[in-house]
Amino acid sequence: MLESVLTAVNLVIFAVCFTVGTAKAAAASSDRDTTLRITASVLLCASVVYLLSAPAVYRAVGTFTGAPSLPSLLVSSAILLCVGHAHLLTLLWHPRRRTPDALRRQVILWAPMYGVAIAAMVVFFWTADLTGPARPLTFATSYAHVPAAFAFEMVYLAALVAGITATVRQCRGPDGVIALPERPELSDSLRLFAVAVALDLAYVLCTGAAVITAARGSHSLDFLAAIGSVASSTSALVASYGLAKPALAAREVERADHAVLLDLWETVTETRGVAERPTMTWWNRRYALSDLVAEVLDGAHSLRPWMSPAPAQAVQALAEEHPGTKLAPPDLKALQTAATLRYARQRRDAARELGLPTPDGTPTAAPAEKTPPPLARARQVLIAQKLSDPLVAQALDRIS
Repeated sequence: MLESVLTAVNLVIFAVCFTVGTAKAAAASSDRDTTLRITASVLLCASVVYLLSAPAVYRAVGTFTGAPSLPSLLVSSAILLCVGHAHLLTLLWHPRRRTPDALRRQVILWAPMYGVAIAAMVVFFWTADLTGPARPLTFATSYAHVPAAFAFEMVYLAALVAGITATVRQCRGPDGVIALPERPELSDSLRLFAVAVALDLAYVLCTGAAVITAARGSHSLDFLAAIGSVASSTSALVASYGLAKPALAAREVERADHAVLLDLWETVTETRGVAERPTMTWWNRRYALSDLVAEVLDGAHSLRPWMSPAPAQAVQALAEEHPGTKLAPPDLKALQTAATLRYARQRRDAARELGLPTPDGTPTAAPAEKTPPPLARARQVLIAQKLSDPLVAQALDRIS
């Protein structure tokens, strides 16, 4: 009964991790963001852990390969790879340690540790006398009396502690990521990492105590191995959510920005009421948003022949008439641009209705687009938010 429940739970978690990891891998295939690629990789590694840890799958793989306990080696190796991924992510999150030279030094320092640990585990596993049926829930304690199997577990737990300690130090040390004001968006993820690490340490302590006791001939603490296994699975879940949380938050921001930019798109394009509004799906959200920003910029440029300095001047005058309302320079500029675009749209629509030609030349009052590409989206979102601002409506009423 217990194995059936654990199989069902693990397969559900496997499906979630594999689906999210595959989606991120697809996005990473056309994206140079190293962090995204590592996140995809660690989620796929975690999916392997959950799949092979499902008792029914564990037994099936053991039967198919002729090595009943082989999934234990694969799961332990995958868990170490997950820790290595998390370790590397904390380096990439750090503004000063993500430089090529700093990363190269850390990789040279730590990659051999993970590699040697997994290699040693492989050697100990295949030299151990593991004759007997598959034991998906009690492998560690069932074979603790076998010297090579005991060494396998000790190497695995020692490497796990080393990787966890290094990862925690990267996150929470005096110069750790969590102490850096430059990365406030990672605070929640790092707190979840701290919880995951605590659970991993609980797994090490419980499993270590159970294995050492079993190696001495007593199985009185075997239950600790089961508790440790639950702690490890929970840790992987928490860590996976911690990795996904920034991406989920960024996705929500992208969706909100897309919705806001649609109003600006309708203002500056000639397809209002004719073409379908640009849509965003889960798989193309980044490209859909980039395309929308590009269309907005192109549409704004096409309105320049109908632009006038009057809307911007009216906004400036209204702002000066209400000194109690303090506007930051970016907000004032966005209000002026929004008013200019709305006024230009009105003039173009009126000209088209009367059959008038496009004015020759470009007015000197046209707002120049000097925003660097990385900040273009934020600026256009701010302008879109100002389209319905009362100050813009008052400025347009004043000059009409």
